[in-house]
Amino acid sequence: MRIALYGLPTAGKTFILDEIRRGALQILENLQNQGKISQEIPHLEVLQGSYLLKQLAPNFESLSEQERNQIRIKLAQNLTKKDDFIIDGHYAFGEQVVFTKADGALYDVFLYLYISPEILKERIGQSSKNQRYLKYDIKSWQDMEIEGLRTYCHKNNKDFYVLDNPAQGYFSDISVVLEFINKILNGFSCYKFAKKCADIILQKSTSDTISLFDGDKTLILEDSNEILGCKTQVFNGDFYSGFQSWRHHCELTKFIKNLNRRNLGELISKNLSFNRKVLDGISKDSFILTSGVCEIWEQISKQINMPFFGGMQMCADTKFFIAKILRENGKNVIAYGDGANDYFMLKESNRGHIVLRKSGNMSRSLKNIDLEGLHFV
Repeated sequence: MRIALYGLPTAGKTFILDEIRRGALQILENLQNQGKISQEIPHLEVLQGSYLLKQLAPNFESLSEQERNQIRIKLAQNLTKKDDFIIDGHYAFGEQVVFTKADGALYDVFLYLYISPEILKERIGQSSKNQRYLKYDIKSWQDMEIEGLRTYCHKNNKDFYVLDNPAQGYFSDISVVLEFINKILNGFSCYKFAKKCADIILQKSTSDTISLFDGDKTLILEDSNEILGCKTQVFNGDFYSGFQSWRHHCELTKFIKNLNRRNLGELISKNLSFNRKVLDGISKDSFILTSGVCEIWEQISKQINMPFFGGMQMCADTKFFIAKILRENGKNVIAYGDGANDYFMLKESNRGHIVLRKSGNMSRSLKNIDLEGLHFV
């Protein structure tokens, strides 16, 4: 498993690598003792990209951009001889993209350490080494990197996870990051999960057209989390990658443990209403892809006789890959969704439908995004 950790200067990549190198084993053992981790704790070598570049070219900083690019490619090629490591890297410096095809081919998983632009700007201003980057629009730079890496991973069937902490804008405690990396090492993969879901859908389907439906605020008018009274902040950054779906699943599991399950059916019957406009789109081969509460969607699935897929690995990228794989297998894909968690699926489908709110408005998460070619319901 080769893992790349990307992020802007001063984001904290080196800090995370140092903590993995120095104390990850102890931290993970503590989490294991607390019952938060049940899997084996694999070994992961920690590498520092800038150090390895300077080993190859001590005068790296004084080289031309073309020469630096050649050194980056050489390093990536050298690292193909290794496995089971994590390394930091840069996608761009300002407007200059330094990410190479060799980088993309090397890594199995891409992590992106997101820090709020305001905090990044403050950190960069306090760093004499990095002050030269203040001339760039930090928000635009970071957004460009995330979009570029995500697009690359979508095209090349790679896992991409944005690590963010919306409550603070940064990580004051990186144990959640270490726990997630451990999860990846033990098999967590949104792409592999998407492939598994798509294979099942293909086996069940008997026609050339397949319809994919988001669950919350699409098939039903409500949010299944709100039905239970479970509030979360993990999606506030609008990234909807596997890191957010995993964190949400962990929160939800803890919440449901404390819930009186006898009241679950009553909560559903009293607070759930179907979106009749969307139900009209249900055809023979229709499937639900939901990041909502599985306990609720299991009951809805039986009620409307439509298979559903969900859980901790169901994120925006999973939905995209499912649509992509189905189309690659010759299927005509029609998709319905209401927000950013569905956006990539809608764009990848042959026909994507954005489901509007009760008020007739579109989800806030879809504002300032390219919606060309999509239809409104």
